[in-house]
Amino acid sequence: EAANAELAGAGTGLNDSAKKPFKLSIVLYSETEFAERSRDGLIDGIKNAGLAESKDYTLKIYNAQGDMSTLSSIMTTIKADRVDLLMAVSTPALQAALRQAGADTRIVFTAVADGVKAGAGKSNTDHLPNVTGITTRSPFEGMAKLIRETMPSVKRVGTLFTPAEINSVLSKDWFKEALQKQGMDLVAIPVTASSDIPQAAVELCHSDIQMVCQIADNLTRPGFGLISKKAAGNKIPLFVFDSSQIKEAGIICLSRDYYEGGLEAAEVAVKILHGQSPAQIPICNTQSEKLIYNKELAEKFKLNLSEAFLKKATVLKK
Repeated sequence: EAANAELAGAGTGLNDSAKKPFKLSIVLYSETEFAERSRDGLIDGIKNAGLAESKDYTLKIYNAQGDMSTLSSIMTTIKADRVDLLMAVSTPALQAALRQAGADTRIVFTAVADGVKAGAGKSNTDHLPNVTGITTRSPFEGMAKLIRETMPSVKRVGTLFTPAEINSVLSKDWFKEALQKQGMDLVAIPVTASSDIPQAAVELCHSDIQMVCQIADNLTRPGFGLISKKAAGNKIPLFVFDSSQIKEAGIICLSRDYYEGGLEAAEVAVKILHGQSPAQIPICNTQSEKLIYNKELAEKFKLNLSEAFLKKATVLKK
């Protein structure tokens, strides 16, 4: 709140140094709930900082609908438009921006698992001078501990992942490492297209696993309903890293809040609009976290819910 107040104060004289409104663009790779919440956070965060649309900035929002060629043409348009700031939502959008928007285009990203591995630089502090942002790496260590506490007998956890998405591969590897520290193994089945998901979900549920915990990526999100149906049909408990997915038969969700991540990225964006160089702003992971559980399913699967868990967690509202 203090940061927002500071930015709002700085915003009052914005047009004293700018004769025309800033040209802003937001680019989504696909129309998923996480992307839309990130977009909403960016838009609200800029408004919360005291900037007025039309007066202080103009905004164009693009959605590639999950198509890489469309994403490529969007970036070509943005480069030609010479925008003052490009806000990229998701790893594919960031990578396309880095490839095609040009080194002169200032970029702020959100909803990205790892900005460095996506190509934004060498480290969170030593990154490309025109790029910075807010990562949303899932709380893998926290989830592994939750699984161990709530389901002590679990030895093998299943998930689907997308080899073509660097964020998905990283998430799979990070989760595997976190589970191993808790004495569990990860069974990860690859999917290369949305049409693979039904068969991959069947294979996963027949892989001698005691539960499914689905990592979040751009391909499996739209097909999550199929994953949850297969898990439910095989009476396999399901945990998730995306709060929108707990509504579809998830028992426990431990997730980052993408709207909050968007708000945090908007604070970074406003600092840049006020003259701070992206090079001076470290890439940071969002501070937000949500713990939600489905009480009925938790009772059905006889989860071991501690007093500490119940105090911290929010019950899913139907």
